[in-house]
Order: sequence, then structure tokens, then C-alpha cells
Amino acid sequence: MIKKISCNMFWLASGSFWTLAFVIALPAQANAQDLSEQQTAQEQGAQGHAEQSQDGNDIIVTATRRAQTVKDVPFNIQAISGDMLEKSGATDIADFARSVPGLSVTDRGPRGGVILVLRGLRTGSEGALAPTTTVYVDEVPMDLPYRASPLDLKLIDMERVEVLRGPQGTLFGGAAIGGTIRYISKKPDMSELEGRASAELSSTDHGGANYSLTGMINIPLAAGVALRANVGRYVNDGYIDNIRLGSNNVNDDRTTSVRVALLLQPTDRLDIALTYQTQRARYGDLGFVRESQPPLTVQYAFPGDTRFNAALSNLTATYDFEWAKLTSSTSYVTERFSSSDDDTFTIRDVILGSFLPPEAIPEFDEYTERRARSNSLSQEVRLVSDSAGPFNWIVGGYYNKVRLQEKQQEYVPVPFPRQDDFEQNIIGAELNDDKEYTFLDRRATSSFAAFGELKYDLTDAWQASIGGRYFQYRGSGTFYSIDQWFGPDARDANGLARTEPLDAEYSRGKYSEKGSVFRFNTSYKFDNDALAYVTIAQGFRPGGFNLLTPNSGIPAEGRQFNSDNILSYEVGGKFALNANRIYVSADIFHIDWSDIQTTVFTPLGFPYRGNAGKAVSNGAEVELQIRDMIARGLSFNVGYSYTDAKLTQSAEGIGFKGERAPLVPQHNLSLMADYETSIGGDFTFGFNWLSSYTGGSYADFGPFRPVSDPGTGALVAEAAPNDSYLRLRGYWLSNASVRIEGAGWTIRAFVDNLFNKQYKDARSYQPGNSLFSGPDVSYNANRPRTAGLEVTKTF
Repeated sequence: MIKKISCNMFWLASGSFWTLAFVIALPAQANAQDLSEQQTAQEQGAQGHAEQSQDGNDIIVTATRRAQTVKDVPFNIQAISGDMLEKSGATDIADFARSVPGLSVTDRGPRGGVILVLRGLRTGSEGALAPTTTVYVDEVPMDLPYRASPLDLKLIDMERVEVLRGPQGTLFGGAAIGGTIRYISKKPDMSELEGRASAELSSTDHGGANYSLTGMINIPLAAGVALRANVGRYVNDGYIDNIRLGSNNVNDDRTTSVRVALLLQPTDRLDIALTYQTQRARYGDLGFVRESQPPLTVQYAFPGDTRFNAALSNLTATYDFEWAKLTSSTSYVTERFSSSDDDTFTIRDVILGSFLPPEAIPEFDEYTERRARSNSLSQEVRLVSDSAGPFNWIVGGYYNKVRLQEKQQEYVPVPFPRQDDFEQNIIGAELNDDKEYTFLDRRATSSFAAFGELKYDLTDAWQASIGGRYFQYRGSGTFYSIDQWFGPDARDANGLARTEPLDAEYSRGKYSEKGSVFRFNTSYKFDNDALAYVTIAQGFRPGGFNLLTPNSGIPAEGRQFNSDNILSYEVGGKFALNANRIYVSADIFHIDWSDIQTTVFTPLGFPYRGNAGKAVSNGAEVELQIRDMIARGLSFNVGYSYTDAKLTQSAEGIGFKGERAPLVPQHNLSLMADYETSIGGDFTFGFNWLSSYTGGSYADFGPFRPVSDPGTGALVAEAAPNDSYLRLRGYWLSNASVRIEGAGWTIRAFVDNLFNKQYKDARSYQPGNSLFSGPDVSYNANRPRTAGLEVTKTF
């Protein structure tokens, strides 16, 4: 399987290269030496050499596939410079995401990853669904198939992070219905040798010591050849104690990140970039704790251990015809995951408790081993016209192929108390090995898309553009599961578990879908410092299929679920005042969301993916940047968003019309201040403060779930309350740091979570029903206050 994909990658990469080589051999329409100074500056900006200030409106971005400043992009975009990421101490997504208006974050810790939701497009079950916000690393989509979440990339040697709000399906494909986040790394520099080394040491309340070591080197190897590499090692002690085993700080994590980039410029028109990046991590226990237990504690019989590795390889070649640029990007991404966790509460108290009386459940312990791997090959080719002239256009094509395999085995060590009674009265067979349940899941998907965009300058100040994307998706999969306790012929005469599936335990599924989306945008520039725009855009998230398992109760019509669709309307403006010292970006939006992908439950309580209901999201977002007004070197960044996302159609088992989307705060606010001043010679003193407020929400749609009335068929409130309708209180988080810079050195002292706030950005109801545990609520415990010192040397 892997060899086949690798072979495909080779031929695609070769085809891309020879296509470019053929085009390069064609007679050029003009000499490359006649490039204008403006175009050259734009290229340098796209490569990351443009000068950046602390305010985001001066940053050069490439979200439109052309180099523009943030304030000139005719739609809603926020850019965070690499310099500001360093000053605020951001090392991963969660560190900067709370400062982005309209972006809600569920931080499940280093192992669990993050769920990112822009503009309220959420149903509360994103852990089992494709994300609504896509993440790119340069040219590479990084939404990982197994984890169903983006790679939480360590922010080493970043040029900037771009946040594109609103549907981006035209240029960035499916799943970008809420928006797109782009990591833009620093590119190899052919002009100079440079390097950077950093060491950080910190301590966490209720935990221990943490440290990180990072380094970067840029080497011009020869004329037209440069290499840039970075490496990072992050070790964080845990802060949750396993009181059953007497182990402290069990949710530790260790991550190693490596990136190597080679840039070749054989001619002044051709760029070839080769990139390899890998991130390896090892985690202890999950950060989930139960509210019935003492804070920051768990009671596991088995210690958790997880290993995760993601790697990407990319070849990007760009040729400049002057009248247009041709770009080919070939990417290959791999994901490897293995874990062993104590799942006693879920298996014994919740699942067995759902169909056995409490007194029939014996006191056993259980652990689960999971193994997963995925391979993803993608190829994009696009042609982008020169920005000179009233007409501009983009045309391109995209192909993606993914293979995923997951295997799980659950174990219950034997013997356990009351095992004989359990075997005789419940199982009906002897249990002479540890196996309790297993499954194997294999899936393959492929997609193709053709896209384009046409822009016309009606006047020097007024432009309009329209774009579209046609897509095709296909998928197939095979699944089997064996219940090695309660399944047919689960045990042989010796009491050993069956490991080979029966025909009835197999499930096979297929999926096919095609469609198109459009995007219209128009903007008017009143002058160089004021712009207003209107955007109307469609978005889609690809559908898929459910693999039906025996005894799950999933109906046959639930085998396939379709893409959900949105239609977004947005009006906004960007304004720079007082010689660019004040910058304001504001917008209002309305989003219609139909055929919502969500998790649906069978009468037996098994979840599967389906389409249900309609929703609407209305909101507003404001960014305010002020610099050098109160004092030279002092800057403020303020972000606020209001999001009102709710159902407009009742859906059985989900929610009633008018109920708010779960886990989506109505109000988000961020406040950042940064001050820098000279303290003599080449030395400066700096201070950075970041506070963010996340408003309250609920973990599910409403206090009662809709059920169908047997007599009328109408949806009525279920008699029993919805136990998953749990309140999430709003909270503030604050980070502060001071720094001294000079002579190539930076010393930074910091405190993250300054006021040691313990918050809950998600809560999950667990219906335990045994003699050992009743119903409970679990949540992810955030990292307590952490204080430390960082020393950096650049040359």
C-alpha cells in the first residue's frame, strides 16, 4: 500500500517537474530582467523578506495567491507576524488562537489536540467529524485523517500565521467552510549565513519542570542555492496525579520537531523548493479528569502511553512568465499513531452499564491499545496572472488521495473478582485470555477539483471578482469488529478469544459525490488607507460513509452521509488612520448552514455520522491596532467577536429550532499590549501582555432532546432531561512577559496563565451505571500557571 502511494507520488512529482521544464523551454514573451521593482518587492514579501512591523496591517500575505498587504486584501484576514509570535511566547495553535476574533478553541491538551471553529460552525461533536476550519503549512493541507484535527505544529522559525475568515472553498477546497489558517514558514535566504539558538526553562504549579531547546540555521550553499533548517525539543512535565498508582504528573509530553528546506533558483524565473518536516511526540495520560474526583487527579489502573509521528514532504516549483506564474505543489503526508490507555470507566461502567444491571458487573480493569496510520498524497497546479492590467485570473487543479488504517484491541486482565459468576451467568463461556473486543478499519478516499477566479478592475478604486470550484469525491472502506465476550462463538472450547471475523462481522461502504461552489467579492478603495468590501460565498465539507457494525442499530439508510453546505454573506471595511498608527478592521456576517453534518445516535446509543437540520450564524468581528500614539514603542491590539449561531430547523435527537450551537461562545475578547524602548547602547527593554476572554456556552443544544411523537410524528421534547446540556462558564486567561534585547541576545521572563485560572472549555456527560461508578462528567484540565525564563542568541 505504502509502496504504491510512494510510486504515485514519484510519478506526480516527476510529471510536475517535466511539465514545468517543458513550459520553461517555451519562448518567453519578455525578458525576466525587466521585472518591475514593485513585482520584485511583492515576490520578496511572499518569500518572507518584507519588513514587518508589530501591527498586522503592514504584513505581506499571499492568501489570494498574490502578495498583498493585509489592509489591501479585499476580504477578512488577520496576520500575526513571526516577531509578534516570539514576543508573546506562542509555541502552538492554542497560544495564538485566543487572540483571533471569531475563532473558538477547544484545547484538549498536547495529546488530544485542538478543535478550531471559525464563526460558530459547530455542532458539538467535532471529535468524530471532519473539521470546519482547514489548516495549511505553506502549500500543504495538514488536516490529519485519523485524528480528524490539524497537526498542532510547533511555531519554530515562522514568517507569519494567516487567518482567513469565512468560506475559502474556491482556492482552499473542502472543509474550509468556516475559514482557513495558514502557517507560513521562513524560506531559505541566499544572501547571508544566519542562525538562532534558544533555551527555555519553566515550572508549572501542581507540576514540575519543563524545558525546550530550539535552533535554526540558514546557509547559502552556492549561487542560486540555499538551505534552511530548524529543530526543536520540547519536554513538559504533567500536572495531573494518578492517585491509584501513586504516580505524579502523569500527563507529560515530549515533542521533537525538525524542518529542512532547500531552495534552488536555476534561473531568475524558476524557483524549486524542497521541504521535509516531521514532528514526533510521546505523551503520557490524557488530560481528561472526572468531576466526581479530586481536582487534577485520575484513578487509572494502567498508565497511559501514546506515540505520534507526522511527516510531510513537499516539492513546489514556480515559473514566472511575467504575464503569469505557474506553480506546481506535490505533497506527501504520513501519520502514525499508537496508544495504550485505561478505559475501565468507559467499558465497564458506561457500556456494560447500559445493558447489564449494576450488580451483574464485576470489578475488573480494562485497557485499550490503538494503532493507526494514514498516508496522504496531494497535487496542485495553478496559473496566476500578473497583477498588471484590469483583468486578472487564477486557474488550477487539485488531486488528493488518502489511505487510512486503524486497529484497536481491548483487554481485561484475568482473573478478576467474581469472574466465575460472570462467566456462568452472563458470558456463558470461560475467559482464559485478556482479549475483550477488537476491530480493524481500512478506508481509502480520493478527490479531484478544478478551480478558477476572475477579477476585473472596474475603476482604479473599484474591483469585482468571481470564482468557482468543481469537485468530485470518492471513498470506500472495509471494517470488521469482534465482540470477544458477547459475540457469536466469541470463545473456543479452551476459553480463548476468536480473532478471525465472521462474514456477518464485516461491513463495507462506498461514497461518491460531486458538486460546485462559487465566491463573489467586490471592494472599493476610498484611498490608500480605506477599503470596503462585500463577499458572498458558498462552502462545503465533503461527506462520507458509515461502516455498519453488528448490533449497533445503525439503519441501512445511514450508510452514507452527504456534504453539508453553507452560503455566507459578509460586509466589512478596513481603515488606517493617523499615518497608519491606528488600524481598524470590522465586518458583519450572516451564514446559512444546511444538511449539517453531525453525530446521530441509534436507539442503542451507538454514534454514527449523518446529516440533520439547518442552522444560521450571525455575527460581527472587530480588530483595532494602535501603535506609537500614547508613547513611542507602545502598541495595542484589541479583538472582539460576537457570534450568534443557532438552529433554524428542529432535528430529531439533536435540538429544537432556536437553540444555540454548543461550545460556541457569543462573546470573545482579546487584549494585547507590547512596549519596547531603548535602555542604552544597542539594548532595548520590552514588555508584553495578552489577556483573552472566552464567553460562556453550553455543551449541547438544549435541555431536552427532540423525539418523534408516535401518534402524530411531530417532534416533541423527550421526557427525560438532556444530561449533556452542561453549562460552560466564561473565563479570562492572561499571559505576561518582559524581555531585554541587544548584541544578538534576548532574555525573556514570562508567566503563562498568570492568575492560575482553571477553566472548562468542554464538558462531556458519561452515563455510568455500575456499583463502582454512577453518571459522571469529564473535562480537559488546562495547564496551571507556568513561569519561566528563555534565552535566545542570534547571529
